[in-house]
Amino acid sequence: MTQDGERSMLKDRMIRIRLNKSYQQQRPLSYVGKCTGFNNYWVVVDGRSIMVARSQPSGAQVDAKPSIHVVPRNNIESIRVLPDDFDVNNIQISTEGQQLVITVKNSQPCFIGEIGEG
Repeated sequence: MTQDGERSMLKDRMIRIRLNKSYQQQRPLSYVGKCTGFNNYWVVVDGRSIMVARSQPSGAQVDAKPSIHVVPRNNIESIRVLPDDFDVNNIQISTEGQQLVITVKNSQPCFIGEIGEG
């Protein structure tokens, strides 16, 4: 796929970006929201960050308000395209076995980390 094809595929879509972990003890971090920009070096997401955190009852800490995040592409482990009607203002975290996931209406849950990683 061409770079322009990639950009048009993600631009204005709801996505979850999961970042690479640089060291064993690092907490898993994801960004969820609308992709507003994309190039060879950066992905821009207007949404919320989600960090796995044992101290939270849900197992994850979600930003209180959406904001704009510029994420370097070389730090990205994976990108999941979410349904266009995904509500970034009502993110629901649940567990499936040892996995923490975001509940996605009418779709597979979206993996964010393992219980105990945070």
